[in-house]
Amino acid sequence: MDTTILIKTKKDLKLQAQELASDLGFSLTDIINASLRQFIINQGITISKVPTETLDDYSNPEEILSGLRDSFKEFKR
Repeated sequence: MDTTILIKTKKDLKLQAQELASDLGFSLTDIINASLRQFIINQGITISKVPTETLDDYSNPEEILSGLRDSFKEFKR
């Protein structure tokens, strides 16, 4: 059974998140549900600061997107 969660957030934050989710092929609901699942699995959250200017040094952006898509496919099962 599905339920609804009402949250307050900044309008620009929501719009940016929706746009990014859409660019990745997901809805904002998909992103929030995946975040909630990870919160439960990890029994907490991890916050990190990765400099965006060096993100390409860590791995190929297409690999990151591919991995993200695969993760969401597993969560939807």
